[in-house]
Amino acid sequence: MDRLFCKKNAFFIASFVVLFKIFLSASTELHPDEAYYWLWSKHLSLGYFDHSPMVAWFIKITTLVSNSELAVRFFSIITTVILSVLIWKLAKKLFNKTIAAATVIVLNTLPEMMTASIIITPDTPVFLFFSLAVYYLWRLIETNETKYWYITGLFFGLALLSKYTAVLFGLSLFAYMIAGKKWNWFKNKHFYLMFVISFIVFLPVVIWNLQHEWISFAFQLHHGLKSKTIHLGYIFDYLGSQCLAAGPVIFIAGIVASLFYFMSKDSKKIFIASFSMPIIAFFLFTSLKRNPEANWPAFAYFAFSIMACAYLLENNSKIKRKVLVYGTAFNFIISFLLGLHVKYAIVPLGLFSRHAAVADATNWFHGWRELGDNLIKRDIKYVITDTQQYGGAVAYYTKNKLKVFTGPEPVNQFKYWSIPDDLVYSKTAVVKVDKDMEDDFNTIENADIITISRNGIPIRQYAVVESDGYKMKSNS
Repeated sequence: MDRLFCKKNAFFIASFVVLFKIFLSASTELHPDEAYYWLWSKHLSLGYFDHSPMVAWFIKITTLVSNSELAVRFFSIITTVILSVLIWKLAKKLFNKTIAAATVIVLNTLPEMMTASIIITPDTPVFLFFSLAVYYLWRLIETNETKYWYITGLFFGLALLSKYTAVLFGLSLFAYMIAGKKWNWFKNKHFYLMFVISFIVFLPVVIWNLQHEWISFAFQLHHGLKSKTIHLGYIFDYLGSQCLAAGPVIFIAGIVASLFYFMSKDSKKIFIASFSMPIIAFFLFTSLKRNPEANWPAFAYFAFSIMACAYLLENNSKIKRKVLVYGTAFNFIISFLLGLHVKYAIVPLGLFSRHAAVADATNWFHGWRELGDNLIKRDIKYVITDTQQYGGAVAYYTKNKLKVFTGPEPVNQFKYWSIPDDLVYSKTAVVKVDKDMEDDFNTIENADIITISRNGIPIRQYAVVESDGYKMKSNS
């Protein structure tokens, strides 16, 4: 097994994954979420209604020369490379080279990483900076050098600038302090200064929220725990989504490993368990109120991958090593096939169920260029869409030549971008999107119906209605 989990093979697998992600990134249309964040990058700000601003800043940097799909997503590629190097270094420090090589392979072949992370979202920078904070915290524990308090604080702050859920670094930190008996840190001034550094880095978001009645903080708090009732079924949905994100074998192995590691007296094992399981457990708790999306705990899988590999490779157990090999091979095959399906629709879902073919999540990477081409040929100046995501897709695939807006509901970042006075009398197209193929757009008067098909099955429809103006409540 040592021959399998070696530096050479880890480098080969990581390189293959990077090249595969470059291919997918360059050859598939943007997901509407990505297009929305791209639109943010055209309106740089200290904060946004939906999230912290780092994803927009990332996209701004990589699109200075080109606005291609690959350029928009390029920081996802860079993040993959950095995380591979980082997890190798940390796993080698914590355990040994064999486990380090295994973690590089496992991390890169997780479905969450190999295929799902081709898209650029706030999860990309938060995964990167959270992992850097974990790495430098261990450097602090390892060396006891004061500078690492401040470096950790810096990356924690950058993680918060990426996504609000990075605050769970604090939860993991306190879990480690309790399980690892690091009570003396409470007496260390640098411990508190670390959080001061983090807050200073996070200040742009605080300032933006202060200027906008704390709307982003309020929205995310409501978004995460919006239901007043308990839904036990969401727990199983959440656990199922994590089995898909990490692969069932690796996910179950990591859960088992965490039970042993938290009971261990080994500081290294306690550390790696503390920066993975509390995050996964937190979202398990929130699933009582709402169904967390599969990507929410994604940044926990940096430490989780190390924990699972260390557990399966320790004590030279042949059975556990086979579990790791088969689990990783399964993840690789599934992730590779999923990536090909994103591009080529290789799974003929329509043969089994028309509903499954329409509900296929990979459909969101198709059909936006066709809509954009249709709109850009029209004699119009503005476009009104259903949601901010659709607005982003229209803006991107009309090359930002048409100004796009959304209606006053639901509230989103468009609310904070000014509405031109001539919208009420200028040529405008209103675009309605039917993502489930259930709406009867034929009932809309003067609508131009655009049908998007995949493998010969209609998967989405757009209803485009032109007008000589559009009256909308002011968003200013």
